[in-house]
Amino acid sequence: MKVKSTYWELLLEIKELYKTVDCNLESIVITQKLKAVKSNTTVLSLDSIALIRFNPHSVSDFYEITFADVFPKKLKKIFLLYLGYFIINRTTEIPFTCVHIAQTIDGKIATPTGKSKWIGNQENLIHAHRIRALVDAILIGGNTFRIDKPQLDVRLVKGNNPIKVIVANSTLELESLSAGKTFLLTTTNLNYEKLPKETEIIVVKNENGWIDSKQLLHELKKNKIHSVLIEGGAQTIRKFIEEKTLSRIEFHIAPLLFGSGLNGIELDEINDLESAIHLKNPKYFKIGNAMMTVSTL
Repeated sequence: MKVKSTYWELLLEIKELYKTVDCNLESIVITQKLKAVKSNTTVLSLDSIALIRFNPHSVSDFYEITFADVFPKKLKKIFLLYLGYFIINRTTEIPFTCVHIAQTIDGKIATPTGKSKWIGNQENLIHAHRIRALVDAILIGGNTFRIDKPQLDVRLVKGNNPIKVIVANSTLELESLSAGKTFLLTTTNLNYEKLPKETEIIVVKNENGWIDSKQLLHELKKNKIHSVLIEGGAQTIRKFIEEKTLSRIEFHIAPLLFGSGLNGIELDEINDLESAIHLKNPKYFKIGNAMMTVSTL
């Protein structure tokens, strides 16, 4: 999905404004000049084209939008896709979590030899960077960091880099890490001779030797992280699904067939349809020559 620069700047403006909004008393108004302002009104006025109201005691329906007839149709679709990454209830027990997976139409994220660049198209890559710019933090497992050596920053769109969260129980080579706030979550006392600037180790005590996802998210919440993009790997994503701590899941479905390869999601086998995980409220977006599904769990 292509987004005009003026529309993207409006989203970033809303994101910054929302940090200061009192959801019990205030709403956000979008003016005819595509500016976001705080307001005490609950009714769409003649000089505005959209109104974002908050339901502070709700999680699933935390906000609602009223659009004027003149509101641009393309911008409405952009709002429906992107606002949910950062307009979230900040009083919840754990942060909002989301996963974005680029896969073939038969559910593969890589060939049997591990080749995966690029299953998703260029628009999907830009979309992934938009998510990074909108959420508070991006999370990956230690194995994914070792193999891919990702920079975990925002390069393809305007916006601030998210806080980086890496979950690992052994030391990592952090040379590829981009600058900025980083949390290393572990159950053991990792020994680093020198940590990059703004990098902090958080030791989570656990008798099992691993961190369950809810415990991990509690630690992030303590550090004022309210939304997290989980970028892998497969075992990390599996834990969030099985432990029911994943809020939103997206599948970018590329028009490719592998017939073999690595699955995007690996869960325990089921014997009947009733045991399947039923995704809720699915929405569909065209991303270049591919289709993306967005659902809640």
